[in-house]
Amino acid sequence: MYCKLALAAIAAMSMGANAMVVTDPTATTRASIKRDIKTPDPVPVAGQEAAVELMKTGRMYRYNVPNAESSIVSQCEKDVADYTGHKYCVALNSCGSALMLMLKCTGLEHGDKVISNAFTFGAVPSAIEHAGGKAVYVESDYNHVIDVADLNKKLEANPDCKHVLVSHMRGKVGDMDAILEACEKHGATLLEDCAHSLGVEWKGKHTGHMGKVCGISSQSYKMINSGEGGFLLTDDADVAARCAVYAGAYEGLASKHMTVPGPEAFGDLPNQLPNYSLRMSAVSAAIIKPQLLTLDERIEKYNRRYNALTAKLEERVGEHMSIPVNTPGVTQPVHDSIQFNLGKQFTEEMIQEFLDECGAHGLPVELFGHKSNARNFVNWGFAPADDPLPMTGEMLSRACDCRMPLMWDDKDFDDMADVISEAIEAVVAKNA
Repeated sequence: MYCKLALAAIAAMSMGANAMVVTDPTATTRASIKRDIKTPDPVPVAGQEAAVELMKTGRMYRYNVPNAESSIVSQCEKDVADYTGHKYCVALNSCGSALMLMLKCTGLEHGDKVISNAFTFGAVPSAIEHAGGKAVYVESDYNHVIDVADLNKKLEANPDCKHVLVSHMRGKVGDMDAILEACEKHGATLLEDCAHSLGVEWKGKHTGHMGKVCGISSQSYKMINSGEGGFLLTDDADVAARCAVYAGAYEGLASKHMTVPGPEAFGDLPNQLPNYSLRMSAVSAAIIKPQLLTLDERIEKYNRRYNALTAKLEERVGEHMSIPVNTPGVTQPVHDSIQFNLGKQFTEEMIQEFLDECGAHGLPVELFGHKSNARNFVNWGFAPADDPLPMTGEMLSRACDCRMPLMWDDKDFDDMADVISEAIEAVVAKNA
């Protein structure tokens, strides 16, 4: 009997010890990720087959067709324009080309200033430089959108600036009514970088309608995937005609487009403008076209997973982080990735410890403010900021970014929530 009591006491002590371990994230069995965070969306079978058929014929050049209706690129342009609600669409080799061309097509001259977000991808200031402009940066806030007060300040300080290029970084959209009002007040043309906002709606309309022109992307980590690619979208006939010519519609080839204006809009443009050869290939268009049919279905899946993930994080470690809030006016978000800001109690060393903890458990979380991150404005030596950007710098120093691959299973996002939460708990416990 005494032996049984002793064994029971030992078992109880053991259970108690184990219960204590569960509350210590540094000592318990930790969650881990076994999947590749950079898994892109696959090309639908219909896109694969269409691309192979094109390669069999060798007709991969967009204009090697008898007419516009038989061009897969023209068909794809029409599908994109129908989805976003724009009148004109020109398919290009990248969204960077679309951004560069929208500046040139709206009158940017060499040396002109272009106001843009301080928080964006390096391709945006690169496009400004490519077009011959000089970037002037506006602060971004903890919701990862452009700060309207600083936009007004920069417009007042730069009365000669006639272009504002707003980037909807990671699908985060600022107060577009206030942004447009500021542009109109100062006589600046508003342009939109929608590389990350395909599917995102502002007051019931697709992003890209507040500005005169917008560009979307089909680079591999976007909502449509052709490896590289982009589209310029507008309701302005002159901009569309100029874009088509710049992209490579020479010798009347604009007639093989379905989503550009008629010949009256082109006039003598093919003789006046250079041909930059920025066309999208037929293979890319064939790959993209079937993906447009599943956009809404994929958006619903992304948003459902994002809402579940953020709810778990806020419940467990919400006191140690903030998650960007959608601007009122965004009627449909698209969350194909997650961003969050570590709390201000996190020192630089603690932030690095958090990143290391996540990485050690299979989840590569990126810090926007890292010295090697192409989204950190201090790394843009080709287009440096002339003025300090303390708000953006502070935000970037604790703003984290993580992909949410569509091909993962729902359970993988439970693991993601656990890895992030346990990493935060471990760092907090270590530095208590």
